[in-house]
Amino acid sequence: MRLTPATRQTLPFIARTLMPREIWANATMAVALGALEGGVVGVLVKTQFEAVAPTAWVNLAVALVAGAPAFANMASLTWSGLAEGRDRTAWVSALMTLTAVFLIVMALAPYSAWGLVMLTVAMILARLAWAGVITLRAAIWRANFPRHVRAQITGRITVIYSMIIAVTAAAIGAIMSWWPESWRVLFPAAGVLGLFAARRYQRMRIRRGARLRRDEQAERKTRRGGQLRAALGILKSDLWFRRYMLTMFAFGSGNLMVIALLVIILNDQFGFAKVEQMLITTSLPLIGVAVFTPVWARRLDAAHILDYRARQAWSFVLAIGLFAIATVLDQAWLFWAGAVSLGAAFAGGKLGWNLGHNDFASDQQSTLYMGIHVTLTGIRGLIAPLVGVLVYQWLESLGPGLGRWVLLFPFSLTLGAAITFVLLARLRRRQAEIG
Repeated sequence: MRLTPATRQTLPFIARTLMPREIWANATMAVALGALEGGVVGVLVKTQFEAVAPTAWVNLAVALVAGAPAFANMASLTWSGLAEGRDRTAWVSALMTLTAVFLIVMALAPYSAWGLVMLTVAMILARLAWAGVITLRAAIWRANFPRHVRAQITGRITVIYSMIIAVTAAAIGAIMSWWPESWRVLFPAAGVLGLFAARRYQRMRIRRGARLRRDEQAERKTRRGGQLRAALGILKSDLWFRRYMLTMFAFGSGNLMVIALLVIILNDQFGFAKVEQMLITTSLPLIGVAVFTPVWARRLDAAHILDYRARQAWSFVLAIGLFAIATVLDQAWLFWAGAVSLGAAFAGGKLGWNLGHNDFASDQQSTLYMGIHVTLTGIRGLIAPLVGVLVYQWLESLGPGLGRWVLLFPFSLTLGAAITFVLLARLRRRQAEIG
C-alpha cells in the first residue's frame, strides 16, 4: 500500500526518512519470523517428532509452539521496564539478535524426546525475545509516525512483512515435502538474515528521542512501585481500557486456540500433506493479511479502537465459523476458504493489536499501556492453546472423531466477544454525546 503524495507531505521530514529504514529492517527480519511462525513449527513438531515421543506430549508441544508467538508476550512488561528511559533502538537490535540466535539453535535439536523439548524451549525463547521487539517497536512507531497516518504506515510495513513470511512458510513446507531434513539448513539460513537485520536496525533513530527518554525517566521517578504495580494502577483507574482488555481476553482466547487445533485436526483427522498444512495455517492467512491490511488501515485511522473492533471482530467470527463447519460436516474445501477469511481477520486484528492502546494512553505512558496489552495477550496465549488441545484430547477419549467438534469452543468465545465490542462501542458513543 502506498501513501498519497499529499499524505506524504504531511509527514515530518524525519518520519519520511525513517519509514523506508523501518520497512527494510522488518522485511529482512520477516524471513527469520517466517521460520518461527507457530503454524510452521507446529507442523514441523507434529510431522517430524511424532515417532519419537507419545502423541499426547507431541500435541501439547504443538500447543506450546503454536501459542508461543502470543504467550511469549508475558515478558512485555519486563522488557518495557528494562528499556524505559533508555535507547530503544539499541534494545530492539539486541532482541532481534537473540531471536535469530535461538532460531539457529532450533536446527540443532536431535530426533528424540529431549530434542522435542530442546526445539520447543528454543522456539519459546526466540519468541520471548521477539515479544520485546514488538513492545518497544510500538513506542518507536508512535514517536516517529503521526496519528492520522500511523495505521497506514504500519499497514504498509505489515503488508510487506506478511507477504515475506507467507512466502517463507510456503517455501519451507514445499521443500520439507521433498526433503524432510531441509529445516536443519533453512532455519540457520533464515537466522543469519535475522542477524543482518538486527545489525542494520542500530541505524534507526527516534524522533525527539532524547526528550522522550527524559519524560519516561521523570515518569518513573514519580511512580510508586515497579512496572507491575503501575500496570495494575492503570487497569484500576482507566475504566474504558479495562473494559477493552477484558473483552480482548475472551476474544483473543478464541483466536489463539485455532492454529494449534488446526495443525492437529488437519494432520490427524483429514490427513493433509505438510505443505497443505503450512499453507492453511500460515501462508494463506498471511497473504490475506497483505491483501486486506490497506482496507482495515483506513478504517482504524478514522475510528476509535472500540468502534473499529465492533466491526472488525466479526471477520474472526466468520473465519472460525468456516473452520468449525469444515470439521463438523467433513467439508475439507472449507479449510481453504477459512484460511483466506482468517487472513482478512488477522489483517485488521494485527493493526488493532499494535495501535489500539494509543487511543487510551498518553505519550509517556504508551509503552506501559502496550506492555499491559501485550502481557495479557501472553497470558491467554499460554492458556488458550493448551486448553483447546486438552479439550480436543478429552473429546477424542470419549470417541474417535469427536475431536472435530472442538472448534465450536473458540467460535463461541469469539462470537460472545464480538457482541460485547458492539455494546461497548455504543455505550462509549452515548457517553460522549452526553458529554
